[in-house]
Order: sequence, then C-alpha cells, then structure tokens
Amino acid sequence: MNISVIIPVHEFNETLSNYLDNAVQSVINQEDVDSIPKIFIVHPPQIENVLKEFVEKQYVKYKDKEIPNETITLIKNTQKTDYQSQVNFAVDYVTTDYFSVLEFDDEYSNSFMKNASIYIETYPQIDIFLTMMIETNEKNQGLKFTNEIVWSQQFVGENGEMGYLNLKSIKQYSDFKLSGAVIKKSEFKNIGGYKSNIKLTFMYEYLLRALNNSCKIYTIPKIGYKHLQTRKDSLFDMYSKTMSMKERKFWFDVANKESNFTNDRVIDTSMLEK
Repeated sequence: MNISVIIPVHEFNETLSNYLDNAVQSVINQEDVDSIPKIFIVHPPQIENVLKEFVEKQYVKYKDKEIPNETITLIKNTQKTDYQSQVNFAVDYVTTDYFSVLEFDDEYSNSFMKNASIYIETYPQIDIFLTMMIETNEKNQGLKFTNEIVWSQQFVGENGEMGYLNLKSIKQYSDFKLSGAVIKKSEFKNIGGYKSNIKLTFMYEYLLRALNNSCKIYTIPKIGYKHLQTRKDSLFDMYSKTMSMKERKFWFDVANKESNFTNDRVIDTSMLEK
C-alpha cells in the first residue's frame, strides 16, 4: 500500500474515543487492498497514555485480522498542535509516496483505498486527488456533497478534461475540501505544507498555492469520504459561532494573498482588533 493515513488528535474523551474508533476501523476494514495502510496518530503529550491504551485495544479488537504491530503509530508532538502543524509534523514520519489526512471524527468508505490506488497507478502525474465527500450531521444524516462540483459543466479544467481543479474554478467556488484527499508527499513538502498562521481558509490557501506551483489536482468521481460537519466544539463549529463576516472575508483575502508564497508568514490581524 503506497498510501499512509494521518489522524490528527488534539484532545481525548469517551465521545471522541468512539469517533476515533470508527475512523481507525474504516482504515483497517478496507476492501481489496494488498495490505492495511499505516496509520499515524499525531497528538499532544498530555493524552499520550490514554491513546496508548486505545491503540492496544485496537490490536486486541482486530486480532482476527492479524494486523501488523506497526500498523498504528503514535506520534507525540511537543510543538504547535493546531491542525495544520499536526499534519506537517506527521508528514515527516510518512515513508509512502502518498498520504491522506483522516479527521478523527470522519470515515473512509470501504473501497476508498482500492479506488485511490487505481487512480494513483493510472494518473501518476496527479499531485492531489480530492475525494468526493458526503457531509453529515451527528445523526449521520447527509447534508450535502462536497468537491463534486468540479465535475459540472462550468468547471472543466485541465485541457478541457472533466475532473481537474483549476484557479478559475476554485476562485469561483471556494468550498473545496482537502479532508481525505490523497496527496503526493514530495509535492506537499516542496510547496511548504499547510500554513498554521492562516485560520479558517488554510485548505483553500493550500489549494491555491498548489495550483500556483503547477500542481495537478483531480477529483475522484466516487463518494469516498464521510465528513462530520456539525460536531459541537469542532474547529469549524467554533469558527461558525465566533467568526464575523468581516473576519471571514479577512481570511479569504489573506489566503489569496499568501498563496503566492511558499513560506508561512506572520499575518497582521491588527485590523480585526479595532
């Protein structure tokens, strides 16, 4: 398997443990793959012990599958533990050519890795494969599809071929998400990874920067990822409750400006403090 999975975890309690259990299960139970993808759970130091217990239970739970001991690796991050920094930190531990970030309250479809592997083999020139995503609420009710709009008529991309994302389309419709995307590690590192100084629009900024650096982005036309959109106290739930329209516009403007730079620069937020 040429894809590793990164799961950033920031806190841990019984509810989050259940979500994480489902996420890990969705990786281990992949169908028609030659091996189980390696899972890297990156976390702050204060939850290391409870996560060790969680991982031990996973090996017991799936003993019938005889999963290798190195399937799940805990990575203790003693530095910045925002989402972007967690991912950047974990990527250095990935030894496969591609990785995917699975949010701990999300899940892959059972055929995700099989389909992703086929696309990687067929399109080795692609740097980022976006997955067609279904977003749900906490009752597991579907709310909307995301990333599928790249297949509509007005978003024809590379050389007139369907499925490619380009600068025109992403600026016209900014709600593309990288959750569950399959990303070529070398290109992720080459263009600077995620920027931790950008809030709300860091995925949008990364996609803009990737395109500015001639990366090729393609959307797999299958539903491969289930994203819990409405979890209470999640990062984007917090943004939706606390961020004004002025702040939202500010971060979109920042993303457009900063996508011209590969380094994560200090952002002047003084205008928001007035």
